[in-house]
Amino acid sequence: MMKHTELKLRLVSSTEQFEALEESWNELSVAAIDKSIFASWDWLFTWWEVFSECDSRDLFILCFYDQDLLVGIAPFQIARKYPHSYIQGRTLRFLASGEQLQDSIATPFLDLLARDGYQHSVVLAVEKAVIEYQHRWDFADFEFLLETSLITQCFQQNSGGINRRLDAYGYRCVVPQVDTQEEYLETLPKRWQKDYRKSDRLFHKNGELEIKTAEFERIDESLALLKDMHCERWAGRADFLVFESEKFNQFHRKILRRLLPKGKAYIRTLCFDGHPMSTYYAFEGENWVHYYQSAFYQKNANRYMPLLYMLCNEIGSAMERGKHFDFMFTDSENSYKKYQYSAEATPMFRLLWTPSRFRLLLLDSYRMYKRVWLRLKDYVVALRKKLAREQGK
Repeated sequence: MMKHTELKLRLVSSTEQFEALEESWNELSVAAIDKSIFASWDWLFTWWEVFSECDSRDLFILCFYDQDLLVGIAPFQIARKYPHSYIQGRTLRFLASGEQLQDSIATPFLDLLARDGYQHSVVLAVEKAVIEYQHRWDFADFEFLLETSLITQCFQQNSGGINRRLDAYGYRCVVPQVDTQEEYLETLPKRWQKDYRKSDRLFHKNGELEIKTAEFERIDESLALLKDMHCERWAGRADFLVFESEKFNQFHRKILRRLLPKGKAYIRTLCFDGHPMSTYYAFEGENWVHYYQSAFYQKNANRYMPLLYMLCNEIGSAMERGKHFDFMFTDSENSYKKYQYSAEATPMFRLLWTPSRFRLLLLDSYRMYKRVWLRLKDYVVALRKKLAREQGK
């Protein structure tokens, strides 16, 4: 059983204070058991640099000390112009969350950071601090949480007058660990095994295959190539293209400049006879490879299946290095990542806190209205297509 230690609170509320935390934050990350590259100082500070001026955000990082030793961090912000602020009000959130949809970085697995042995004390200290500063927030909204997230232990008894709710919120897709690439390929359904081996034969028979890893000086060029492939595939098929967001591109230029020299991020491109065919963008933590984005050009894609071939090789390589391969977030338990790459889906969660039951009722009413509206919209679109087909006969 973990002992409880009374911790000292320091509120970090300025960019200068946040920047000065880099060294101690990184030291705490090393000492923590449950950690993620997405909760690192590099990731969160980069996000703050890009998005701090959007949507009236206040920095609200809670740092907890045992005497002079930093033992816990709650990397919060308060969003005062959240898209649903008329319902949620001033919203307490993790940093690196709450962007406008068209700018979405989609940062998963955010959590409290706690030194080993201090987890329980940090949970209690967060509860105490959140109640102490209750005059500054109306609602708390934490998305893309794992079942083991430390923050889900806060307010479990709806204590301190805080109403708490934990909702299902999509799935995380992880490829089960094996020792070698060949063992991994054997886990694929027969159809995809056959397609992979066909691609392997064609690539080695018909020309020169090369995998290029982006160098620091070519970060912008590599991102531009990924954007071009992505837009070629999705233009006219998606409601918006995130690569057309300047905020999205600015964030990724910055984070790659921070993480690529540390070996924690890379963009790789499959080239055939000197021509790029597919590109893959990933982040790497201590024990994990996190798939982030990928794309391919349409030309010859059906014949060579360059992205399938590339990702299977990347997954196999991760396995042989003792790393877990993570496809991160998906809406559906039956994602193509499950059937095409043998990933297993585990539930993720959204955690809500509020002193006001009325705000929860309003949020539920809004969600119901939105679901009905989207279904009606889909019905109208389908009806128009049907009428257009009939008129064309």
